[in-house]
Amino acid sequence: MDIRVLRYCEAVARLGNITRAAAELHVAQPALSVAIRKLEEELGVTLFTRTRNRPVSLTPEGELLMRRAARLFHEYDSARRELADAIGLRTGTVRVGMPPMYGIGYFPSLMKAFHAAHPGITVTALEGSAGEIKGLLEDGKVDLAILEERRVQKGWAHATLDEEEVVLCVRADHPLAKKTQVADRDLDDLPMILFEGSFLQRNVLEQRCQKAGVKFRMVMQSNYVPMVHQAVVDGLGAATLLRSIVTADERLAALSFEPREHFRFDLCWLDEHYLSKANEAFMNFAIAHRQSTAAPLYHPKNTGSRQSAKLRRHK
Repeated sequence: MDIRVLRYCEAVARLGNITRAAAELHVAQPALSVAIRKLEEELGVTLFTRTRNRPVSLTPEGELLMRRAARLFHEYDSARRELADAIGLRTGTVRVGMPPMYGIGYFPSLMKAFHAAHPGITVTALEGSAGEIKGLLEDGKVDLAILEERRVQKGWAHATLDEEEVVLCVRADHPLAKKTQVADRDLDDLPMILFEGSFLQRNVLEQRCQKAGVKFRMVMQSNYVPMVHQAVVDGLGAATLLRSIVTADERLAALSFEPREHFRFDLCWLDEHYLSKANEAFMNFAIAHRQSTAAPLYHPKNTGSRQSAKLRRHK
């Protein structure tokens, strides 16, 4: 049994279409079909249902094989990373998942610095909601996850990366732009551009308004950060964004909430999953990089100096 053919089967099962699977795998469709049929003959079972004009789906035997194959993929990939570690950090791979807000605000500059220090390590960065990133980490599809501390699963190992203020973002000519902070009553009937319900910013805003007995007016919602940002620039309404994103654009104004809102981002991993030396190098570099480049925090308790983030495990 060839693990390469098992990966063919996984792609077909996931995509429900042999043509799309072949394109993703960069394999000719006839070659992929022949490889799967040979595996079926070897095992003496039918792995997929093949009905004209309907998606390809796994048979019960195919589902059983794919459950076993998922474990095999994990062990095989772990073995490859361990073997790569034997030759040091000249090569290696890191897979990290993160929320879009962190990806657009911090990750590109972090990657530039990390690549300069470790040019042989390839990093795959995936964005998604907190729930999606949790699932990727638990399924072993990413090695590391960056999540806001309130979304970190109890029992996960994690280390603090950064903390930043969440602000109300309005266009520079908006009536509220003259203020430096916004009271909850200012949100009443305020046209808002919201992130969809899985985003923490949305949850925090709704909780504030519910507690204060006010109700904003939603004019648009999206899960795409650049779209929300541009909608504020276009004057469609206000939004909640990280201060660093707003202050980098002179067309926008950043208003602190009262009391202020902060997000703390943690780098997370699972102790039971193998972490390669490449992953350890990325973890240590990311923590040190954010300590050296982060701006002072925007809250009254800030003293101007930041404590070093330490790796710690919460059991």
